[in-house]
Amino acid sequence: MQKAIKITEKIYWIGGNDRETDLFEGLWTLPKGVSYNAYLINDEKTAIIDTIKSGNLSDYIERLTSVLPEGRGIDYLIVDHMEPDHSGSIRMLRHLYPEMKIVGNKKTVEMIDAFYRITDNIIEVKEGDVLDLGHHKVTFAMIPMVHWPESMVTYDTTDGVLFSTDAFGGFSALEGGIFDDELDMVHYEYEIL
Repeated sequence: MQKAIKITEKIYWIGGNDRETDLFEGLWTLPKGVSYNAYLINDEKTAIIDTIKSGNLSDYIERLTSVLPEGRGIDYLIVDHMEPDHSGSIRMLRHLYPEMKIVGNKKTVEMIDAFYRITDNIIEVKEGDVLDLGHHKVTFAMIPMVHWPESMVTYDTTDGVLFSTDAFGGFSALEGGIFDDELDMVHYEYEIL
């Protein structure tokens, strides 16, 4: 299992790799799998940003609990994108953390109801709204049709971290790192040329 990766003092990548899915949207081949990006902000209030495909749930929960202090719950789940590879674990997270509030924009809230029949403990946000986690403050920007109509990004104003959903996504499982300087750029340069 890949471990959680520290991004800043209070922000962790808790996403995962999927080497089983061989087609994106049922059309494009994924010879090297795909990665799912999800994050935890561990502050006075805790917030998960996006989940992962439900078939990869056990490793995701292991990564989450490995960086979540013992006895802490999840206060918020911020849903930037409703495609199942981003939202597929919502129902299970709600089961594990029943008091968790789900945060999303108007279209996201409608889709959560349609996909998962969840209508309680929901916070609807709009462009520029701020969620206060303690030291960290996050704000939201709508980016409709970057992929799906409900897409938004979350920006941590404290550390200057943008959680960009699919806006800058790529295909293939992560091979050891999540930052550009941790990757074999020669391999990627060869692929794009």
